[in-house]
Amino acid sequence: MRPEDTHGVGDPDPEEAEAALRRADALGVGGPELADRLDAAGSAYRRRFWDAGDLQDLHKAVGRYRRAARADPARRAVWTNETAVALTDLYDLTGDLGDLAAAREAAEEATDAAEEGSPQWARCAATLVLCLWNRYDATGALGDLEAAIEVGTRALGALPRTDAAWARVCSNVGMLHMDRYERLREDDDLQASVRLSREAVDAALEDDPELGGWWNNLGNALLTRFGAQFPDRALPRPGEHVDLTDVDAAVAAYETALRISRWKFAGRPTFLVNLGNARADRAEALRLAGRREEAVAALREAVVPLTEAVSLTPRTAPYRASRLNVLGEARRALADETGAADEIDTARAAFREACGTGLDIAPEMTVGAADNWIRWATRRAAWEEVGEADGYLLRAARALHEAQAVRRHREAWLVASHGLAHEGAYALARLGRAEAAAVRLERGRAVLLSEELALVPALLDRLPRHFQDRYTAAVRRVQEALRDGG
Repeated sequence: MRPEDTHGVGDPDPEEAEAALRRADALGVGGPELADRLDAAGSAYRRRFWDAGDLQDLHKAVGRYRRAARADPARRAVWTNETAVALTDLYDLTGDLGDLAAAREAAEEATDAAEEGSPQWARCAATLVLCLWNRYDATGALGDLEAAIEVGTRALGALPRTDAAWARVCSNVGMLHMDRYERLREDDDLQASVRLSREAVDAALEDDPELGGWWNNLGNALLTRFGAQFPDRALPRPGEHVDLTDVDAAVAAYETALRISRWKFAGRPTFLVNLGNARADRAEALRLAGRREEAVAALREAVVPLTEAVSLTPRTAPYRASRLNVLGEARRALADETGAADEIDTARAAFREACGTGLDIAPEMTVGAADNWIRWATRRAAWEEVGEADGYLLRAARALHEAQAVRRHREAWLVASHGLAHEGAYALARLGRAEAAAVRLERGRAVLLSEELALVPALLDRLPRHFQDRYTAAVRRVQEALRDGG
């Protein structure tokens, strides 16, 4: 869980904190004493937000922390870091990249103001990690993910294990490794994710308000390792032996997170969707093992927390697309088992909303949702749906490709999306649009080829004129195909 709570349960509520501020202003109090009172007010507003979810409380917290930084320059790193943390809370709900940019700017300012290698520097660096992580989620730029792992590892090394922030940083770095494993598939990242997540749970105090978040992260790592049993496949083949140890442990971890979490709003949607996802994965494993009745029951259990998670997620939140995608998959699985028309309708609606929501704020999530929708619609011969989903896929894949600064990263996203071109092309052919199908099939290769166009012009002068003409004509055809394909 990302919020940083550094205050005790005896702190005043916002009204009491504001009354103390007014008294301080009337008396002309300034400097560190005023900053402490502003800090108390900011903390009170944030805690009330975690409990009730009112965005105005977050805006007020940001204002109090910024004023504290002005009042107490000697502790500017502390107050500016608190500002950055509150802004990341705000971004998690608004999806406004302006909030994220402001959070990163504040985190960088705080990190620069702290003594490098000190515990305070580590706390500020950990907030910068969250900003980089959020930007990776928003754009898919793997450079941000790798920078977050590097900075997070340094922050972890700068903190003593007994520091209250150690478990938070340790758990977050574990999740960063998991994100990189899911993209680059390096086993060292997966094992580091499980190890760090477990160490965070073991190191946290029982009354740590963020302990539910650490349990949630451990569940994430275990669930990912469960899926790693089946190389190159999301799930086992029918009749294949399945070790349920990790998925059962993940379900238990998510249930623990929900049970011990202090907050009614912050964190709960995340824990709910992860629990539903784990139950759905377990259901699929049971189905493939021939235990159909248990599988259907597990799917129905999965839909309950997933539906609640979506209902608690604002429409502007960056994670809404991902949560809708998971709900769509659970509904799709139920529809496959029951054949119920209402399950088909609700699954389709969830995928459609996931694709549309993710385009602007989480294109990676749109790729995943479009993938799931395309494959399902293809099995049902629902070619109009395949075409609709493929349109979302193309737009999201282009956004992800353009966000990468390194060719290896661009290729990773193209590999993730290019295989689906065959499904989209087949759907177009079934709809009688043969020419469009051919263009769709070539789009992925054309994107990579277009990158090379800028690398070879200097070599053209060494070629015979007729080769130069052929090359120029090929460039023109690629550019026209890219433009005409949307």
